[in-house]
Amino acid sequence: MRSLPRLQQWLQRVYEIEVEYDVMDFLITDRKLVMALQGEDIRPDCPEKLLLRESPEEMAMSLYLAPEVLQALGGWDTAGGSQRTEAFCQAVEGVSHFLYLAWRAGFERELTQFELELQAEIDKFIGLVAINQDADRSSGAELCSWLFDRVSFESGLDNEDRERYEVANFYAGHYCRQLNRRYLTAQDGVGLTRELRRFYRQGQHGKLGMIQHEMN
Repeated sequence: MRSLPRLQQWLQRVYEIEVEYDVMDFLITDRKLVMALQGEDIRPDCPEKLLLRESPEEMAMSLYLAPEVLQALGGWDTAGGSQRTEAFCQAVEGVSHFLYLAWRAGFERELTQFELELQAEIDKFIGLVAINQDADRSSGAELCSWLFDRVSFESGLDNEDRERYEVANFYAGHYCRQLNRRYLTAQDGVGLTRELRRFYRQGQHGKLGMIQHEMN
C-alpha cells in the first residue's frame, strides 16, 4: 500500500467495489497548476485536495497531492516514522476522496462533502490498522487516540469548513472505536469486512444512523 495505485486497489478490495479509473491519471502535483485551476481558494499549506468541476453533461476531477507527500510515501524505508505516517494518511485521504466520488458517480448518486470527509477519516484508520497488523491488540485504541484525539485543524479554515471537519472527526472517532471494540480486539476480520462494506454503501443519513445506534 505504499503507492497510490496500490492504495486504490487495496481500498477497492476492502469495499468490494469496481472503479474503472486509475487515480494516477487524475493526479496533479504542481501547486501552480492547482491555483490556475481553482484560484486563491486553495489553502496555502493544504497537501491534499480534490478538485471538481461539474456541468449538466459531465464531471471533471483532479486530485492534488503535494510532492513531499509522494516523496515520503515512496521513501518508506528512509523517511522518519511521523513523516511517513502523516504522508500515508494524506495519500489515503486523497485516494479515498477520489475513489468514493468516482464510485458514487458511477451510480449517479449524490453525496456531500461531509460524507467524503467522514469516509476518508475511517479509511485512514483502517489503512493504519492494515500496515500495523502485526502490532498488539492495543494498537487500535492507540491509533484512535492519535487520529481523533490529538488532531489539529488548519487555522485558516472558515467556520463552515472547520465545523465539517470537526463533526466528521467526531463521528469517525466514535465509529472507529466501535470497530476496534467489536472486531479488532476479537480478531474478527470477516465481521469487520462485512461491517465496512455495509457502511460504505450507506448515504449520509445511513452512516450517521449506524454510528449513533451504537452510541446510544
